[in-house]
Amino acid sequence: MDFTDQMAAKLLAHAVRQLGQALNETLCVTPDKAIVRAMLRDVRETLGEFEDAYFDDPAPPQGM
Repeated sequence: MDFTDQMAAKLLAHAVRQLGQALNETLCVTPDKAIVRAMLRDVRETLGEFEDAYFDDPAPPQGM
């Protein structure tokens, strides 16, 4: 595995960790939906960075 793939894997691990934190907040007795929304926005951004770093080929068009 080359260095770029290793760094991409770390981004994916970070996204998983962020998603776990969002899940924990969701399961609270009184979850703060604004915090969950912000966490999910961060997860989406991190996943986008992962895709850019890991996949050499361009992403297929949406809906295919």
